[in-house]
Amino acid sequence: MIEVELKCQLSPALLQKLHSKLEHMRFDGEVHNRDIYYDTQDYALLQQAVFVRVRNKEKVEFKFNENIEKVHGQTTERTFPLHPDTDQVKKMNALFTRFLPTWQAQPTVGAAISQNGLVELAHIDNKREEYSQNGIYVSVDHVAQLGDFLEVEVRCDENDDPEKAHTMLQAFVSELDVKHIGVGYVELWLHEHNVKAYQLGKYHL
Repeated sequence: MIEVELKCQLSPALLQKLHSKLEHMRFDGEVHNRDIYYDTQDYALLQQAVFVRVRNKEKVEFKFNENIEKVHGQTTERTFPLHPDTDQVKKMNALFTRFLPTWQAQPTVGAAISQNGLVELAHIDNKREEYSQNGIYVSVDHVAQLGDFLEVEVRCDENDDPEKAHTMLQAFVSELDVKHIGVGYVELWLHEHNVKAYQLGKYHL
C-alpha cells in the first residue's frame, strides 16, 4: 500500500474552521497511538528516510519511499506482528536487510531490535480523531509536546498513479488556507530533542 498525505499545523482558529468542514464527513472514531521509533546508533535508517516504529506494543511498522527523491508524504508501508509467523519472519528480516546489509535475522521483533543494537529514536504520543469521505481519510492529531495537526491521506495500490491522490488532497485543503509541512512527526520531534539526528535526516522544515 502507498500512502499519499498532506500534513498541516493547526492553530485554534483553523481548528475551528476545520471542524465545520468535518461535520459533513463520517466520524470513524478516536484512537490513541503511542509510537516508539527505532534506528541504529549512527542513524542509518533515518539517513535513508526509512522509519521503523513499534505501535502500541502491538506491531512493528515500516514506512519508506521506494524512490528516496520523492517528497515527504508519499510512502510505502509494511506491517508485521511482534511475534510473526514463519513467512512473516522471512519478509520482515528481508526488509531490514534491504536497508541494513549487516542485519542478523531474528524470529521476533523484540529479538531483532535487541540483537541488532537498535536504539530508541523518538517517542510520539498522538491522540487522533478520524474522519473519512469518498476515499479521503482525515485525521486531527493532538501530539504531545508538538501541538495540533491535520493529516489528510489517500491510500493507493502500489501500481496506481499517485498524482491523482495528490490532486484529491489539494482540492480538499484548498479552502482551508493551510500551509503544508514537508516533514513528519519524527522530524518535528527530533528538531526539538535531537538536533544532530534531525540534521542527518532527509526531510527538514
